[in-house]
Amino acid sequence: MAAKKKSQTKKTQTNKSDSTEKHFHSLHGILLPKGQHPEIRRLKREAEEPSLHGNKVWRSSAVLMDYLLDNPIKKRARVMEIGCGWGGLSCFMAKHFDARVTALDADGALAPYVEFVKSANQVKRVEFMTKRFEKITKKDLEGVHTLIGSEICFWDEMTKPLFNLIKRARAAGVKNILIADPGRTPFLSLFDLCEDKFGCDLIEHRISQPWKTSKFILQVDGK
Repeated sequence: MAAKKKSQTKKTQTNKSDSTEKHFHSLHGILLPKGQHPEIRRLKREAEEPSLHGNKVWRSSAVLMDYLLDNPIKKRARVMEIGCGWGGLSCFMAKHFDARVTALDADGALAPYVEFVKSANQVKRVEFMTKRFEKITKKDLEGVHTLIGSEICFWDEMTKPLFNLIKRARAAGVKNILIADPGRTPFLSLFDLCEDKFGCDLIEHRISQPWKTSKFILQVDGK
């Protein structure tokens, strides 16, 4: 009887592991839901559909996570993620660096997705906020140590608002700004503007898991 009970427990654990592998990408201890996850599918059916491409886990986020493990920020810093999407990168910052994170996106429909990713990763120090780039004030940025984003400069009209946001961030005392992208033209235009105004680095970073991919990271230091 005892042996049978032990076998049933083992089977349950295996099924849970299989389910996690089926529905999540696992990266550096963070679970990133796949689009076919039942909860993601439920949210897409029942909640408002995200309208600004915040509808999946972007590979640039995974690249930025890997880069930050090699180039860590200080512990317990304040972090702001702009264009947070589902909030996977924000959860990574909270979990690995004990950061207090504001996960910010222009699309308020993403709030339940961020809450789900927080729950899946047992993260509490992430707060979602709805706000567009041009509405982020110097006051919002005061006390923020690191400003991060991934795949947030995909339209030409986003380049100038992001450049102005970076200028406000530096004026507010933000020490580190990191934006990851595949290398789209608007993003490269943002790099040119930053390089001309205050200097910056464009870093190519490669990963092999959970995808084999290479992205670019715009790195701007504070004043």
